Amino acid sequence: MNVKKVFSQAFALGLVLTLTACGGSGNKDNNGSNAGDNNASNEQAKDEEFKKQTNDDTLVVGVDSLGGEFIQGFNNSQNDVRAREFMGIQGSVGYDTYVKDKGGKYVVNKTVLDGDPQEKQNEDGSKTFTFKIKKDLKWSDGKPVTADDYLFKALLHSPQDYALITGSTEIGGDSLKGYNDFREGKTKEFEGVKKIDDHTFEITLDSSFLPYFEEESLKVMNPRPIHYIAPNLTIDGSKFALKDGYKLSDDDKKAFIESLDKQIETEKSSYDEEVKEAGEEDPEYKKEHEEKLKTLEDKKKSAESGNDIDPTEMLVEQAMLFDANDYRKAPKVTCGPYKFVSFENNMVKMELNDQYAGDFEGHKATIPNVIIQAVNPEISVDLVKNGDIDVFEDEMNGSRISQIRKAAEEKKLQYVAYDRNGYGCLSFLDDRGPTQYKEVRQAVAFLMNRDDFVQNFAGGYAVVTNGMYGSSQWMYKERGADVEAKLTKYTLNVDEANKRLDNSPYKFEKDGKTPWDVKKAAEEYKNNAEKFDYYRYDENGKKLQINQFGAKESEITTLLSNQLPDNAKQAGLEYNVQAGDFNTLLNYRENPKEGDKAEYTAFNMGLGFGSPFDPYYQYNSKGNDNKTKTNDPKVDKITEELRQVKPGDKEAYLDKWEEFQLWYNDYLPEIPLYSNNIHSSASSRVKGFDGLTPEWAVSCQINQMSLK
Repeated sequence: MNVKKVFSQAFALGLVLTLTACGGSGNKDNNGSNAGDNNASNEQAKDEEFKKQTNDDTLVVGVDSLGGEFIQGFNNSQNDVRAREFMGIQGSVGYDTYVKDKGGKYVVNKTVLDGDPQEKQNEDGSKTFTFKIKKDLKWSDGKPVTADDYLFKALLHSPQDYALITGSTEIGGDSLKGYNDFREGKTKEFEGVKKIDDHTFEITLDSSFLPYFEEESLKVMNPRPIHYIAPNLTIDGSKFALKDGYKLSDDDKKAFIESLDKQIETEKSSYDEEVKEAGEEDPEYKKEHEEKLKTLEDKKKSAESGNDIDPTEMLVEQAMLFDANDYRKAPKVTCGPYKFVSFENNMVKMELNDQYAGDFEGHKATIPNVIIQAVNPEISVDLVKNGDIDVFEDEMNGSRISQIRKAAEEKKLQYVAYDRNGYGCLSFLDDRGPTQYKEVRQAVAFLMNRDDFVQNFAGGYAVVTNGMYGSSQWMYKERGADVEAKLTKYTLNVDEANKRLDNSPYKFEKDGKTPWDVKKAAEEYKNNAEKFDYYRYDENGKKLQINQFGAKESEITTLLSNQLPDNAKQAGLEYNVQAGDFNTLLNYRENPKEGDKAEYTAFNMGLGFGSPFDPYYQYNSKGNDNKTKTNDPKVDKITEELRQVKPGDKEAYLDKWEEFQLWYNDYLPEIPLYSNNIHSSASSRVKGFDGLTPEWAVSCQINQMSLK
């Protein structure tokens, strides 16, 4: 209980913690989790009468659900990400300094930068890059884009206070020099960023990140409108400063105290909620709670007593709250091809941004309006055929893919198909309960028929994978066959499962002494499969029991529940599957209780791999996205060496990639289930739809699309 449930402060502020579904800020979002494999339709969209929104000037993109979260760092669904990509908040059509092309390669955004950035190698091993942005760039409200906008996000999101105040998982500029000192509040200046003038700024990559195989990804800087989010702040060199003429008013002081009150109230209520749910107080968590309360209350007392309030600190805190509460839900100032109009009734409405300068190749959108609308995915093919919606992306269900193909043959729609850059998997917590032992995780892999997922979920439009890769990745295309030959192929084999478990702590009967007998288990299962009760135990009499949580309405949850509970009995494993909503799944996965108190230690997920492929974040013990809680010195070393391959040394990178795959296949932090062939469909009236790739969605292609 030392980690609060879904960043409990967020709840009182009206926030919802979410995971980013796609890559957005350089190397940080390589492995985004999403509900895409769950096929869970939005209940409201299901129940409400569908209203056709298409007309001559509007492109309607159908999705299975929408959360309404439009900035990074929260538990965004992949469809929220689609929306913010249309608006240029992240992705390849906004004003990022570097963007990904259709093949996933990072390239200079020539629409934004006035020439390539200047590079300087420093004596301490760090590198400094100087960016000069063009002077005619404008936000959607007509205000100029400046160097302040590019440094604003790094300065706002990097301090640990941002996470504490907002509930965000955004970590800011972790690859920049001086990050740790700035994050921990040891200095108010962030050494890794520097404003030169209104259109020129520098970033310095820390030597600990270098060399880096895909160095360009570390040079991605994306702007955030400081004039809209923090109108009284500016950037002075490497720190926040007050705008000339700003004076702290009594109203400002009052608002600051009210903000502190809200934070104190939130901290108290969220702590009480956690204790009530857990049924006990955790000493470590209690100490953390009391220290945080004291800090907030001391700050409030100081402000109420009339002591000086640091106006810069106050305005930064207000900006954090506005960013997370207001801009996150309604980003009214953007720099992409479209600007935000509204989000209501499971629908995001956007209109053409007439201030937009174009994407990195100079293309500009022409379709006046775009709507992203939640629809029932079970009828998505009919909706596209009938022209009720124009686009439905990333279909993975085999039966609906067959419907798409048939409709295309009949000239009723068009589609694009490509291999998925990711996979569906069964993810574990690797540090608690029975799943902390790799032998147990391997045994589970031998208790599944993964070909069944390929056929019964994906309809054959998928392949079984045995490592952390998607068939569309360049590494797999070049070295995949060699690697596959060296990997263990986990197929349904109860004997192999029992062999693995015999090497785990769970090799006894209930008394913790008598060796568990596979023959007795086989006899018990034969005679009494329904009420089977001959399970494995460890020497302390703890039963081998795994509880899995899966998203309701997910075909994968159903397939797993049909296989594992029954097959597992034959290996002396009690395997239980519970279904619920996806946000609940995320909470159990990301904020588990300690040790044996964790309710669930297995979860079915959909994972996507971004560019660059850097599993450090997911599996290194220091990785900020280590949701499996992996702690293995071997992979710590591998992931550190993989990311620090010199740029251009392709063979060295592939060697390290292969080494990582061999580790993954043995350690099994997740069990890969399948990697899909994905189909995206569009109505006949859409032109320019056929440019999609695993790295290039409709939100990227929109600048080259039109309506007949």
